[in-house]
Parts: sequence; structure tokens; C-alpha cells
Amino acid sequence: MFTNFHSKQEQDVTRLANWIQQATATVAPVWPLDRSIAVNPWWQQRTESIHEVAAEQLAWFNIPLVKGAEGLLSEGRFHGSVAASYDATQAQRKLRTLPWLTEIQQQMSQFCALWVNYPAQVGQHHDINQRMFKQWLKVVRQDRGIALLLNHKNIQQHLENLPEDIFELYPIALHQLPLTAAQWPIYLQVLLHDLYGWASIFSQRRWQRELTQQQDFNDELNQLLAIRLAWDLVCWQSSDEALQQQFKLTWSHYLERKQQVAIQLQPLWQQQSKREQDYQQQLTTQLMTPSTKQSENTLGKPPKLQAVCCIDVRSEPMRRALEAQHEGIQTIGFAGFFGLPVEYQVSAELSKPQLPALLAPQWQVQLSGHHETSEQVSKIWRSASWHRAHESPAGAYGWVEMSGLAKIAKLLKKTLTYQPQQRIAASLVNTGPWLITRHQQPVSNRELAQVAAQVLTGMSLTEAFAESVLLIGHTASTHNNPHAASLECGACGGQSGAVNAQVLAQILNEPSVRQLLTEHHQISIPSQTRFIAALHNTTLQQLQLLSADVPQDVATWIAAANTQAQQEQAQRLLGQQAATVPPQQLLRQRAGSWAEVRPEWGLARNAAIIFAPRSVTRSLNFDGRVFLHEYVAEHDQDQSLLTQLLTAPMVVAHWINMQYYASTVAPQQFGSGNKLLHNVVADGLGVFEGNGGDLRIGLARQSVHDGQDWYHEPLRLTVVIAADTVAIDQVIAAQPVVKQLVDNEWLWLWQWQPSTATLQQRTATGWVAVPKT
Repeated sequence: MFTNFHSKQEQDVTRLANWIQQATATVAPVWPLDRSIAVNPWWQQRTESIHEVAAEQLAWFNIPLVKGAEGLLSEGRFHGSVAASYDATQAQRKLRTLPWLTEIQQQMSQFCALWVNYPAQVGQHHDINQRMFKQWLKVVRQDRGIALLLNHKNIQQHLENLPEDIFELYPIALHQLPLTAAQWPIYLQVLLHDLYGWASIFSQRRWQRELTQQQDFNDELNQLLAIRLAWDLVCWQSSDEALQQQFKLTWSHYLERKQQVAIQLQPLWQQQSKREQDYQQQLTTQLMTPSTKQSENTLGKPPKLQAVCCIDVRSEPMRRALEAQHEGIQTIGFAGFFGLPVEYQVSAELSKPQLPALLAPQWQVQLSGHHETSEQVSKIWRSASWHRAHESPAGAYGWVEMSGLAKIAKLLKKTLTYQPQQRIAASLVNTGPWLITRHQQPVSNRELAQVAAQVLTGMSLTEAFAESVLLIGHTASTHNNPHAASLECGACGGQSGAVNAQVLAQILNEPSVRQLLTEHHQISIPSQTRFIAALHNTTLQQLQLLSADVPQDVATWIAAANTQAQQEQAQRLLGQQAATVPPQQLLRQRAGSWAEVRPEWGLARNAAIIFAPRSVTRSLNFDGRVFLHEYVAEHDQDQSLLTQLLTAPMVVAHWINMQYYASTVAPQQFGSGNKLLHNVVADGLGVFEGNGGDLRIGLARQSVHDGQDWYHEPLRLTVVIAADTVAIDQVIAAQPVVKQLVDNEWLWLWQWQPSTATLQQRTATGWVAVPKT
């Protein structure tokens, strides 16, 4: 009998541990503020139809996934946790006490902030997979205010009775909570959504540790869920029979609720499809108009200037402005990190990954020790550190109080001079060589040439080089903005692209690398061709050359392009309002004002990505709504490049698209709220809206709303590929992620034939023609 008891207990532990692992695996990662990048919050659900996921999100987690669905929540929310059910019952009884769920979120959130801020305070003798749970128990048992706030005298005793081992908690929860094996996985996800901001951060910490192949690490995400489960167990033990019966009744109808919600969502999905088709009709009109422009290469003339820009939608207006200066200027779209697997070693204590978060850096790059540049970096770092000290409420008030009247001059200077805040490496001009190492050893020229060949092939730039080739990274300038990294280059991990542009220019200008490119990769770069690093400041809409030795005609074209792009940017920001100052001054004032909540619109209104030669889109104005990536299908006979594009840039564009989508349709869960109320938490890990509650993730309301209406239009990404349907089908068949996104309607995929101006759409059952408008 004793043996059977322990065997049953072990089975319970294993079952619940597996369900917890499954539940936490559904949480998409979110990166800290200094590395903020866009993420699709439903990324882990891509294996299901978006319609199925929408029904589940609304029915069980009270999250609208389609515009208008928030109205259905007014008809009744799902109280899936014991705490939520308890609060609903107390509200019906008109008892005035602090809601349990509010106190649980506040207590857990404050604890998580302490946990990540002071990891050294945790006892090292604890089991590595239980440290966080045990520390929480220690903290919560000492908090005598909880019982007073909740007006429940027995709560302290229930907390004392909780086991100190997670694996002793699991059998108790399984025994006491009246849930079936089918209900438990969903119930655990309900609990996670109560602290989804912290769950997302801990998911990123898990992601990062797995990316770097750490074998043994403290999995905070599983423990976060165990803590939330412990709280719900305490709530269950504190509730009466009527409440427990209500909880059982709620879960007995959970499947019926999902079915009802799915039916209610159908007309909303029809409206969503109509909005997407309205935009696609505009795109169709442009793409089905045969282009009269041809690239300089097809005319047999080498370009006067080539400019490689990030595929970011904010680059599209600048590319048009550049091309308008001379018919011999050719722009090329490519991921802004320029394919370099690097991290920037700012100092011995600080390094910044300069590549997509999905990848781990392989090389380290650092300044060569040039005196002026090193001094500049130190100055920027001191400025950034001072700025971070002011981001927390305590820091901001503390500095002012300590400084007294001396602070007034600095505050006035900041207010009147409109000096944008400069992030580390935002605009470094390094006249000396960059050191490129792997494990503190120089990277060989052969390896540099190998990466250079991959980069040039990805750009479709392997012949007909101009004498000047600009490599344009991008950055942003804002002030008093904890989310500044979200406006930087997402492909560079939320950093400026200046480092990558300069390092790649150095590699491609190296004679020994060029020789290896010719001998081993059949890419011959003319001796007169020079690669020049540049930086596009998207807030100021300004191109800056990161080299002093530049041909005069190039400098003249850039100055004129800046003026044109700034006029368009000012109009986009002001709408119908008339500008009272010149565009350049207006943009600088918005970037430098510490009271400006909309220094730029970022990637708002993004709607499509096009993989095609620029020559076939050059005459088109996409109004800053389209990602543009160079792709010449004729040079990619084995579809290897197409595979890379659909599994990397397309996925990144989809993440960006869905972050803006989610921050608009579900701002309560996946938006960070009012940025005027933001307080930075845990040295830049995230923000609270106010002084507590869950960590807020996603975009601030001001990033997608103009104060009167939504500025961003939540549309699923339309992917346009200038390639044969056979080639596209081969990639879809070989790449599960691409197939999931297409078949489950997380995005729209079109095949485009520019020569005949025809379009086809890929569905789960095959290709169908896109009708002309």
C-alpha cells in the first residue's frame, strides 16, 4: 500500500511537470529594453490555424486576436483561475475588498523585479530548479500586509502550509483542484496569462540560455507558473463551497464557450479579410502595372552609385529620395545587420550583439584603440549611464534633489536645445581598423571572404559594381525614451547598424579578401570600387556618411535626398497640420524633446514585404508600408537563397507585423499602455505602467494611436515573391515554419511575375489567381 501511494505521487508529479512544461512552451519571448526587438506574441501557436487560435485566446484567456473582438468580452469574461472566480463572486456579493487577482499580480510582479535585480541574494544551496520558488515562499510568508489587504485572516496560515518543494506542491494541486486531464493544460495557460509580461521575459532568458547551449540553468519560467499555481491553491483553500462549485461549473462549459466564440468571430474575420483585401487591391494595382523602368545593369551601363539599405519599411522613402537624384543611382534591400555574425565589444564589461536574436554571435569586433574614437565611446557610455539613472522614478527625483539649483540649468538646456539622446555606437566614425576576432584570435581572411561572398550573394550584388557602394545601417534618435531600442535596427538586435556597416566596408575594401573572393567565389570587385559605411537616422530622416573621404557628387546627392525625405517624414507626422518650421528643424525638435511621445512612427502601418529586383519596383511609391528585399530568381537556381529569405527576413518581417497587429487589437495584454505612466523596472528589463501590476510588453499606445484614432492598421503581412511557383512550393514543402505560416493563414503569400504583371496567391490547397482590380 505504501509503495503504491508513492508510485501514484510520482506519477502525479510527472504529469503536472509535463503539463507545466507544455504551458510554458506556448509563451513567446520578449527581450529587455536595451535589446528590444519585435516578436509575434502568438508565435508558439503558429502550428494552429489563426482562426482556431483566435477562438481559444478570446474564449479562455479573454484576449481579442481580431479587431472588434474586444466587444464580445463585454458579454462575459472567462474566469478560469480560482482567483478570478473568487473576485467575480465577491463582486456579485458586493463585498468591498481588494481583488485577489490584483494582489497576486502585484505581489508576484514586485517579487520578480527583486529577483532579477538581486540574484546574488538567493541562497546557492537551493536546488537550481527551485531557487526562485523557495525565495518567493520566504518573502511571501514574511509579508503581513497581504492578509489585511485581502481581509482574510486565514491566508497567512495557508501560505505557511504550502510545501517548500515544488514537487510536493504538484500532487496537492492535482488532488484539490477539480480539473480533468484535458482541462489542466489550458488552466495552466490561464494562470500564465495573469503574469504574461514576466512570463515573456523569463521565456527570453530561457531562449538565450538554450541558444548559448547552457546545460544547467535556473528555469525561472516553470517556477513562475508554480508560484502562480501555489497562489491559486491558497485561494481555493480560502474559498467557500459556493465559490468552488462556481469554479467547477465554469470549467464544465469551457469547450462550449470556445465553440460559441468561434461562431461569434466569423463576421469579424470577414471584416478583417475585407480590410486586408482593400489594402491588397492598392498593392495589386501597383504590381499589375507593367514597369517601364529598367535597371542600369540591363541597359549595359554601370550604376553611378549603389546603396545597400535595410529592408525596414522606413528605408523605402529614403530609397526613393536617393533614386530621384540620378537615374544612375541603384538601391538594394538587405537585412540591416548585413549578414555579419558579430557582437560589438564596447569594453571589457560590455558587449552588444549586432545580429538577429534568433542567432548567436560568432565574432567579436572592437575599436582598434584610436584615441579620439575611444574617448567618444567613453563619453557616450557615460551619457547613457547617466540617462539610465534618470529612467527610474527614484533615480529621477533623487538626482534632482541632490543637485538642487544646479540641476535647473541642465533641465533648461535639455528643454531648449532639443539634443537627441545618443545610444552607444549610434554614429561611431572610426578612422582606424576594426579588430575582428573569434575567441580572442583574429578571424582569417579566408573566413572573412567566405562570409563576404554569402553577403554579396544575398544582396544579389556579385557583378556590375559601381565605383561607390554605400552600406547604410540605420539608427534612431530620441530623448527620454526607455523604448528607444525598438526604433533601432531589429536585425542588429535593437542596436544601431553603424558597427555592421563599418565592419563590412572594411572587409570588402581589404585587397586580400577581394583576391580570395575572385579565386574561390568567382566574385570580382573592381579595384576602383570603394565600399563606404553610412547611417540612416530614421527619426531625423537623414543619411550620415561614416567616412570623411567621399566623392563630392555622392555627398551632393545625399544632401538632396535628405531634404526630400525630411519633407515626406514631416508630412507623415503632422498629417493635415501645417508645419510652422522647416522639416529638418521640426524633426530635430521632435527627436530632441524629452516631452515628445511620438518622435517618429517607427514601423507603424507596415503591411507587405516584396522579394524582387529593385528594378521592377523602382517606379512605385509604397508610402513607407513595405519591406523591400533584393531577390533575383535567375541567380538562384537551387532555391538556396529563397530558402534563406523565407526562413529569416520573412519571419522577422512577420514578427514585426504581428507585434504592431497585437499591440493594436489586444493592447491590454500585448501593448505596454500609456508611455507617460511608464516606470523602468529591474535596470531596463521592462516597464510598469504606473507603480506595479504585471510587466508591460509590446508597443506603447502612442506608437500605434495618434491621440484620436488608431494610426496603425492591423493587417496580416502580404508576402510577394518574384519567383516561379514551383520554386516557392519546394521551399514551403521543405520548411515547416513557412508551411505553417502560409497554411494556417498567419500571413498571405503571393507569387509575382513582373514581366507579365500577374499575381497568384498560395493557399493551403494550392495557387489561385489574384484578380485585377
